[in-house]
Amino acid sequence: MPIRNRQHRFNDEETKKAPTEPGAYELLVRSKVVYIGSSSTSIQSRIREHRKRRDFIPVTHFRCQRVTWEDEAIDLEAKLCSAFKKKNGDKPSLQKRTPVNRSIFDW
Repeated sequence: MPIRNRQHRFNDEETKKAPTEPGAYELLVRSKVVYIGSSSTSIQSRIREHRKRRDFIPVTHFRCQRVTWEDEAIDLEAKLCSAFKKKNGDKPSLQKRTPVNRSIFDW
């Protein structure tokens, strides 16, 4: 269940084109997913933050998916991470934490 939207180069020009709405995103080295994240406010600002960090230097591309509600962003991130782990046996190489799908707690 990867994000199916087109890949963008991980540079200033393409980052400016990223959505300013909430959503989930994948960071890639060429076509390999190395990080899955989400933002409840702005995908663009989160990708911009990643560009400033030294541990994300090898990243070459990103792709993202907007959502309507803030909580959907976190749930989508959790689903993407779960699908990645099921397919690959582990989380993406730059992933430090595992997101929790909060919708299962919302009764």
